[in-house]
Amino acid sequence: MSKRLIACLLLALALSPTTTYAELNLVKFIGIAQSFQQRIGGSSWLVRVERVISGPQPCAQEIRVVTWTSAAPPIEWGYTDSEIKPNDRVYVYGRYVTDPFEESGCFVTLEWTGFQSPSLYFIRLPIEVVSAEIALSPAAPTTADEITLTVRATFSKEFSNECFAAAQLSNVKRQGNRFVVTAWEIWPEIVCILIYRPTRTGQRTYSLGRLAPGTYTVELQDFSRVAQSVTFTVTQAGPLSVERALDEDNNNRIDDPEIIRAINLWIRQQPVPETGGQVINDATIIRLLNLWIRSEPIR
Repeated sequence: MSKRLIACLLLALALSPTTTYAELNLVKFIGIAQSFQQRIGGSSWLVRVERVISGPQPCAQEIRVVTWTSAAPPIEWGYTDSEIKPNDRVYVYGRYVTDPFEESGCFVTLEWTGFQSPSLYFIRLPIEVVSAEIALSPAAPTTADEITLTVRATFSKEFSNECFAAAQLSNVKRQGNRFVVTAWEIWPEIVCILIYRPTRTGQRTYSLGRLAPGTYTVELQDFSRVAQSVTFTVTQAGPLSVERALDEDNNNRIDDPEIIRAINLWIRQQPVPETGGQVINDATIIRLLNLWIRSEPIR
């Protein structure tokens, strides 16, 4: 191995933050970008902290935000906004690390793995929610309903198309009886078609499935606040008809797997779940067979 290569490797190690002894915490803060530092084996932004939204108070007012090092996979790196310039206000979300070898005694890193965090860390220019709508379907759900949630947000920044705007809304996260969508995370799995059609509005629809009776809250969170919230109540559904109870995929028809299940319940004379104990008799199985054969909608 050449001396030049050895020197490069040693420099990369020196620039890579070690975490074997570090105390790790998640931190969100608003700050002012000071300067970008790029060297062999790593890059970082120096940021002056203005306000901590969550997590520990940094050990210094100016803190280094590590955006990349030459560390090998499975390490991945969060998002760094390429439009940031010195003196810009920025949002930072990453892992806070105390480090005795760091000049300030601490730093923030965008380094992550799937084992450490389900979120994508970032340093980015502010994207705020100007207005938002949260819609529930059905509007008055019961325990028998498959509930969907649609979140529509208008942002302070324009995106090149609807796909990129929608990507600013995270996957929905359930916390007990609260469902949370954050408007400052990038949706990692999204694949966008590059059609230039500028918009400030992003929209996503989520499936909440069937929920137990109770009161629930949906929150759309901005980086530092709750931008919009709605509360809804799920009531206990009454006994379903045999047809509705058998329609497990909710397509309003009796399909092949559902008629097979109906025949098995009819032969065994077992009650159909969610019908209040109803049993399929001969007249009912004939009616179900007719619905299945003709593919007629359930009335």
